[in-house]
Amino acid sequence: MEKLTEKKALEIERILKEAVMQCTRADGWANLAEVGGVLRSKGIQYGKLSRFVSNYPHLVELKLDTSISPPAVYARLKKK
Repeated sequence: MEKLTEKKALEIERILKEAVMQCTRADGWANLAEVGGVLRSKGIQYGKLSRFVSNYPHLVELKLDTSISPPAVYARLKKK
């Protein structure tokens, strides 16, 4: 696996933030599947999306909605 340089890591964080912002709905949450589509379109390769996003707990929080079928995961940027 390729080791990330600090510059590349910062670029991935920037793209992740942009993807979440782009997909955020009026309630402040973005469907994680939609975020994944944006990430892939920008060339980010991540494997399992929820695991990838969980590597950035300082940027993004996740919630699971089990009231729908199938359950969906949502993300939002953490407030500073």
